Amino acid sequence: MAERFGVVVAVGLTFFGLMLIAAQDIGIQIGGGSSPPDRLVLTSQNFGEVGGAKTDIRTTNLGSFTIGEGRGNIRAYRDNKVDVSSSLLSSNTIEFDYNATQPTKASVSFEVLGKTGNGAVYVQVNGKRVFEEKLVTTATETVNISGDNLKPGINSFKLGTTKGGLISSTEYALEDFEATVNDRKFNNHVDSFQMYQYELEEYVGTNLTFNIPADSSIITKPLQISVNDNNIFDSRSVRSEKSISIPRGSAELQPGYNTVRFETEADATYRIENAQVTVRYIGITESADRQIEFGINESNLDYVNRDSTEESVMFDYQEVTGGNTLYIEIGDFNRTISPVNGQNTMDLPEGILSESNTLEFESDGSFTLNNFRILSEEVSDQ
Repeated sequence: MAERFGVVVAVGLTFFGLMLIAAQDIGIQIGGGSSPPDRLVLTSQNFGEVGGAKTDIRTTNLGSFTIGEGRGNIRAYRDNKVDVSSSLLSSNTIEFDYNATQPTKASVSFEVLGKTGNGAVYVQVNGKRVFEEKLVTTATETVNISGDNLKPGINSFKLGTTKGGLISSTEYALEDFEATVNDRKFNNHVDSFQMYQYELEEYVGTNLTFNIPADSSIITKPLQISVNDNNIFDSRSVRSEKSISIPRGSAELQPGYNTVRFETEADATYRIENAQVTVRYIGITESADRQIEFGINESNLDYVNRDSTEESVMFDYQEVTGGNTLYIEIGDFNRTISPVNGQNTMDLPEGILSESNTLEFESDGSFTLNNFRILSEEVSDQ
């Protein structure tokens, strides 16, 4: 009898020891239930790309011209906006010189942006007035100048306005003012294209395209192209159609006008036709609006409502268009934030989560949003 009792006790102690080891392995507290985790993921989702960004383009036409020794229309002067005026005590005119070789004709063109007074606009070449006319706002004018008014060497141009009366005054606001001379000389071509601030903020790329007609070039030296004095092309093996990328950084693209220069050396000649600069930028986005519903079971809700836990939203963000804000709403709570590229965290106040929840977010931008999680985490007292 004593032996049987000893066997029962030994088996009992062995079983209790095994249960104690198992409890330690699986985290069960004898008489106390399971240990709470350090973190609960209440909901998670990958949204991917949101907002649907689209690329817009804007093209600047540079026209057709010849580089090198030969005859062509050579720009003598250009200004985006100019003011000319005349009054009893003062006047403001545009004056410039052009050093010609064999000039045959010239032209001055502009658009009238605004006008005050009753005077006329005049154009004077080498001291001779070749044009004088009263113009109206929005008028586009091209003044053609014959070769009889030009000469080899220095030619002086002047544009101004008359007073319109003995004690009257007149002022014209002009834009896109340009003067060209058809001449034979070794010539380069300098032009410009405009960049707007919003295009640089949402920049995608810029390309210079042009055609070189067959048998129109003498390629003894390379064709060289620079933007803002930074070289972007240098080659004598030019195809009939060319598309050249203009790097934003190395070309030092900036808001306002950017200078593009075409040139070559010695007896080389290049005929450039239909030169264009095309700017690509993010211009159109669709409004981002997403909504999901998620539930929290009773056990997890008990964990959330403990005093030792805190809740937060975490997500991975990558912008497609700049300057995005993100509006997030969960139940009665809402907040507008400006996320950064990478991981973002937003704390949630106590008591906003329940068994049934609705999450909404909105934005006018375009971005990717992944690994979106709502968490509840144990917080140490230390």
